[in-house]
Amino acid sequence: MTFEDCLNSLFSARGKSSLQEVKNTALKMKLLPLKFKAVHIAGTNGKGTVAGLLADILCKSGFKTGLFTSPHLKSPLERIKTDDADIDKTSFVKAVASVRENQTAELNFFEVLTLAAICYFTEKKVDFAVFECGIGGLLDSTNIITPELSVITSAALDHCSMLGASVEEIAVQKSGIIKPGVPVLCGLLPTEAYKIAASTAERLKSVCVKVEKIKNLTQDFYNLKSRFDFENHSFLTSLIGEAQNQNAALAVKAALILGIDIKTCQKVCACFTMPCRFEVAKLKNGKYFIKDGAHNPAAFKELIKTYKRSPFCGPGDTLVLAASKGHDYKTLCALAESNFKNIILACPDKERNIAPEILLNCFKKNVKISVLRDISAFNPNDCGGCILAAGSFYLAAALNAGRD
Repeated sequence: MTFEDCLNSLFSARGKSSLQEVKNTALKMKLLPLKFKAVHIAGTNGKGTVAGLLADILCKSGFKTGLFTSPHLKSPLERIKTDDADIDKTSFVKAVASVRENQTAELNFFEVLTLAAICYFTEKKVDFAVFECGIGGLLDSTNIITPELSVITSAALDHCSMLGASVEEIAVQKSGIIKPGVPVLCGLLPTEAYKIAASTAERLKSVCVKVEKIKNLTQDFYNLKSRFDFENHSFLTSLIGEAQNQNAALAVKAALILGIDIKTCQKVCACFTMPCRFEVAKLKNGKYFIKDGAHNPAAFKELIKTYKRSPFCGPGDTLVLAASKGHDYKTLCALAESNFKNIILACPDKERNIAPEILLNCFKKNVKISVLRDISAFNPNDCGGCILAAGSFYLAAALNAGRD
């Protein structure tokens, strides 16, 4: 099977199996119990950054480290890494084929990739692997693992049709990754969400740790550097935004719980970057183009807060907006309208994003709105003011930044 055939097979997979069938397949493949230590991360927002930074810290500490994340920006190969290197095409096809041959029921895209990742990490004999949940936690296919540490980054309204219409219901789903006797580390959760996580941990006789809030945050927006105090130490990062730096602190705390020394954490934090998280490019016209994957109201609010504090924010700025299916696009549009006068609507991926015509109906027409039909034809130098692109990771990945 070629890599292209493998991808076509994966993208057409529509199985609706249960978590038990994912586990049954893993047992059949002798992937459970895990042959390596693992960290399991759930959360509405921030889990990708926490997972990526924690994996980097573990790798730089001398551990062979696997990382399983989603979504991908350009290729599914990005989802499965060892020591920060994407899985190669041959190994990807081999792992997916092995899962397909052993599946006890028709598995869907994410379920196959979860098992393929475990298969690959086992073959590579990693010491640690960091797993990011897809959606929720309790019923997510990654929840077949028993980790050394569980992490809940945040809890906010998102995927409400699947996870529940209240923060409490969503917190139950996120807390579903807590395992008996396995410590859980919580980010700055809403009070009602933290109570659920803490009570779940108590019931399962697991230690529940709440991360401290970072202090004395300063940010250099032009050079993309931030500094903050945490656990009585100073940290320099290449991340922008209070939420992103709080995510960095959460990853550091997870590393400390796992026994990593704080100096290694400081060193890795200073160099670590995440694509499409307040990613800044200077345009030929002297303005700035910022790309961010914020795709739900909670993340979008944080992005707007960061943007308004930045030197890039001005009255003539343009927002390029896409919205992903399964998310609260109406609230996203309302937030966009209340903060920008020039908005361009886009749909980089018809399978995953909402059509601009549907988004158009959400606006009250108090703003100048246009539709971008061809992503490849977008030229940020033609826009007035600075540009912020948000609402979908696929939009952020597809747009040409127009760098000098």
